[in-house]
Amino acid sequence: MMCDLVTGATGFIGSHLARALLSEGRQVRILARSASDPGGLKALGAEVVTGDITYPVCLPRALEGVTRVFHCAARVADWGTWKDFRLANIEGVENMLAAALEAKVQRFVHLSTTDVYGFPDRPGDENLPFVPRGWPYGDTKIEGERKVWEYHREHGLPVTVLRPANVYGVGSRSFVLEIGQLLEKGNMIHLGRGRPSAGLCSVHNLVTCILLAASKPQGAGQAYNVTDGSDLSWREFVSALARKAQLPEPKVTLPRGFAYAAGWVLENLKSPSRGDRRPLLTRMAVEIFSSNQAFGIDKARRELGYCPEGSAVDEMAAMASWLRAEVC
Repeated sequence: MMCDLVTGATGFIGSHLARALLSEGRQVRILARSASDPGGLKALGAEVVTGDITYPVCLPRALEGVTRVFHCAARVADWGTWKDFRLANIEGVENMLAAALEAKVQRFVHLSTTDVYGFPDRPGDENLPFVPRGWPYGDTKIEGERKVWEYHREHGLPVTVLRPANVYGVGSRSFVLEIGQLLEKGNMIHLGRGRPSAGLCSVHNLVTCILLAASKPQGAGQAYNVTDGSDLSWREFVSALARKAQLPEPKVTLPRGFAYAAGWVLENLKSPSRGDRRPLLTRMAVEIFSSNQAFGIDKARRELGYCPEGSAVDEMAAMASWLRAEVC
């Protein structure tokens, strides 16, 4: 039986993807660090290999007999040291690419992000250029994706890149839980006066698109933006989540320019290398919550048959229930 390897399977997106693959009857192997807890996936039938993408010596065993790699592991945050981001998002990616090439996998699916476009604040498709912004997450994701395309061009590795925007759903700690914690403490604010599209992407829609891209020959050598295709704004999302979870709604709205300047000041008062906690506001967070992120998904619709179902409103009750259990 053909075997799929999922990295980052104990994280939010990777765990949903691994479960979907198992439900299809696929043989699934996950690469998990010793400190991770893969118990739920192991109980569902996943094979667990202990290892880390930053240690190349463990990767040949993880890739033995693997036909498809789903690389979901990454450091995702708006705060942290450059060293940590480079290790996970550049060096870790190159380690996986080299091991996949040696193992002669049939497809390497790499999870990137629309952050590589640098928040242009306008709709666009996959032809938008990469724009570094001087922040560790987006800039290292750019370099990591460049490594993917290098292995495709120079070594013939069959790759597919997915660029989701802002992924939400039950289990989302970077968006849903973080927003919930800020709401619960009364620290959540609205940014900007308008209501631009937040580029929201249900984890279920993302997994559907990943599976389509991995299974279709035309997906090889291509990149695809992935969202729900809705125009829901962060203001609408946050307010609806607060009401559903019975948490106080934000009472303060900051202009985008002022918030960005405040984020710059707060970032410069702290240092992740000293172990300082994340400031209340960062420039990357301001861009995420105030930029128009209506990135086009026509290519995924046309080439993969991707048809997103539902919106954040449809999943609000489930997210609110999970959130209440986490923050209360």
